[in-house]
Amino acid sequence: MTQAIQTAPVSHYRVKNVVKSEVLKMATLPSTAITLGLTVVAGLLVTGLVTNAALHHSPDFYNGFDPTQSALTGLIVAGLTGGVFGALLITGEYSSGTIRSSLAATPKRPVLLVAKLGVTAAAMVVVCEVLSFVAFFLGEGILSGGGAPSASLGSPGALRAVWMTGLFIALLALMSFGFGLIFRSTAGAISAFVGIVFVLPLVMRGISEPDTRYTPTRILVNSIMNTTNQGGGGPIHDFSPGVGLLLMAVYAAIALAAGAVVFMKRDA
Repeated sequence: MTQAIQTAPVSHYRVKNVVKSEVLKMATLPSTAITLGLTVVAGLLVTGLVTNAALHHSPDFYNGFDPTQSALTGLIVAGLTGGVFGALLITGEYSSGTIRSSLAATPKRPVLLVAKLGVTAAAMVVVCEVLSFVAFFLGEGILSGGGAPSASLGSPGALRAVWMTGLFIALLALMSFGFGLIFRSTAGAISAFVGIVFVLPLVMRGISEPDTRYTPTRILVNSIMNTTNQGGGGPIHDFSPGVGLLLMAVYAAIALAAGAVVFMKRDA
């Protein structure tokens, strides 16, 4: 009987237990509720302000106006706070020292990392998709209520823009999670995230403006959110929505892969 207990397939349920532990940890961290709350409030507030500012203009103002892009503008701010959230999920453990107890409970680092990444990805996709749809309905409600051009999910490109925007913001958070694994510091991870996502496009604009189409913020605004002028005109030819989303997935994958290598080799 004792032998049967000793040889029980513990590994069969270990991953499940680690995932449960990570979910509980995420749900009980004060920073989780605060950051997610800021993400939702900031995203919806900016959407409300932007769409309200688009009301009561002359007909000429609405030439080329994209109501879907306007309603989703708040998700740009959500991308910033979502990035902070992604970094905090891992750097918070390093700053508090709880990463040591996590590694003691789960010595197999690949199992722990997969659990953390899976929980983070699932949480961010759900939250960002819900926020994207809520922002869309809020913005379109304001536009239609004020007599401005508005869109519905049945409008050309609208549904695609909404769900891709939510997924794009989730990928931004995962990229920031990767930075957290690399730097193990909240300040370092957030600095890298803000520098690459928000500062780099400004620098590149003065160096080689056409290459700004590769930056996350331009991809988000001009490829993902945009429904009226795909590809764009002028000197900068923006990517299609599918290519833009794929590029963002590659950026996130690079950050996560680099973070995984550091996590596996570096002591806690």
